[in-house]
Amino acid sequence: MSDKPDQARLKTKKPSRNKSAIRIPISLHFYAVEIVVIILVVFIINFYIQSIVKKYIANECNARLDIAVNSTQNFADAFTSQVKDSDEINEENIRAYLTNTIVTSADLSNQASIALYTYNERNGFHIVLWPTAYYSTSYANSANKVIEQVIEKEGYKTLNKTQTVDIDGNTIYYRTLKFELVTTVVDENADGSTNSNPESNIDLGNYYLCIYINSRSYYSFMASMTLALVQAALLAIVIAGILSIMMTYPLIFSTQKLSRFAKRIAKGDLKPVRGHIVSKELSELGDVMNQMAYKLGESDIEQKTFFQNASHELRTPLMSIQGYAEGLKYGVFETDEDRENAIDVIIDETGRLSGLVENLLSISKMDMSRSGNYEVKKQNINVTRICDTIIDRVRGNFIHEDKEIINDFNVKGLYIYGNENDLIRCLENIFSNCLRYCKTAVTFKCRSDETHTKVLFEISDDGPGIAPEVSEHLFERFSKGSDGKHGIGLALAKAIAEEHDGSIRAYNKDSGGACFEISIPAVRKKEQLTKINNDSTELNL
Repeated sequence: MSDKPDQARLKTKKPSRNKSAIRIPISLHFYAVEIVVIILVVFIINFYIQSIVKKYIANECNARLDIAVNSTQNFADAFTSQVKDSDEINEENIRAYLTNTIVTSADLSNQASIALYTYNERNGFHIVLWPTAYYSTSYANSANKVIEQVIEKEGYKTLNKTQTVDIDGNTIYYRTLKFELVTTVVDENADGSTNSNPESNIDLGNYYLCIYINSRSYYSFMASMTLALVQAALLAIVIAGILSIMMTYPLIFSTQKLSRFAKRIAKGDLKPVRGHIVSKELSELGDVMNQMAYKLGESDIEQKTFFQNASHELRTPLMSIQGYAEGLKYGVFETDEDRENAIDVIIDETGRLSGLVENLLSISKMDMSRSGNYEVKKQNINVTRICDTIIDRVRGNFIHEDKEIINDFNVKGLYIYGNENDLIRCLENIFSNCLRYCKTAVTFKCRSDETHTKVLFEISDDGPGIAPEVSEHLFERFSKGSDGKHGIGLALAKAIAEEHDGSIRAYNKDSGGACFEISIPAVRKKEQLTKINNDSTELNL
């Protein structure tokens, strides 16, 4: 993978507001939820009430019909008594007796409606004996409809089980009873005794009693309950609308407040949001946005400081190069020695400038990697190889400075997962810093920790150590000691260590001098190496 950043990934499209999208206020969301809840509750309650009431109506009508049927024995006894006491028995008198019995049978008529009818064999249709039109036309018409439906559905017979029939949209619960009336003729003997003559019995015909209950009143009551429930639901919806506005107003106000704060951040105004926010979640969001604004402010200051320091550090060698180059051009240096010294300064400043630019590019690459806009290419690296490579690179500088490198490492079989060039640059910057301040020698040690999970690179010198005023800002960008160059090397070393999930620390040794310790996670097992290599291959593909 190339070290150059992927320009296509860095390009971002400016967000634009979707004008065609439908935006619903948050209060309407709450209101819609409340309406749905109210409708569901009303529907469930209404369904539950109707199921209970319908079962109650069926049970109540059946119980009343049971009482009415049980009262028919009294009805039959009263009718029989009237027939026996009658001097003249004919069809007209029987009907009159039946009608009179119905009117006087309070136990029967109070529980249900009654319809008395018979079958006319000559004409082939039924005759309603009760109720008659002169009693109540509407009652008589209603009873006639019931009798017609019952005869059509069940015929002429006794029904011991409650039945139902729908008439004009009303459910009618009914039962029917059949009466076979036979009058026994009694003969009087000469001595005044009597005896019955079965052969002379008179068949008075078959009569039918329909006991029924119209459930319209019950269902009217249930409809009234449903209407009341709907009215209560409508009132609840109105109240819910008022409450939604009242309850969501603080939430809307807080949201608008945070929205204005976000707009200020977009314009560069990083002042924290003030004031109370009622919602716990929005209050937490406000705190996070304040922290974000604070971090952005720090980043902005750091970025400006970075550019100022970088421009200053770049300008210093450039001015030297320009000055000595102009001196050479215009013949300011008269002797060969002066000209050679000027050329040496130009070469040194060019090398310093080149190193500064490389470090700036590297630290910028680490920043992009942390933000997810750049991916550092990594692989399994033998720690021994890294140690040998860094010693070879810095040995020439130590020879030139007439100083010594003391090596102490035995890391055979140890591997780390990372970018070899970045790790070597990290160690090289530490070596460069120690070489600048050491008196005679720099010690380089490499080992694994006690748990064998980390590789520890330790570079120390025998110099004056780290000054207290510098130790707190040692790894900050452009933080320099008394003999420092540009203050980027240690900051870059820290960024590289953190990129490899490691850490770096610096302290003064008891024997004198500064010590830098870099910790990088180790990979030892073959299974781990295989997994990392496979993951790396998949990422590259």
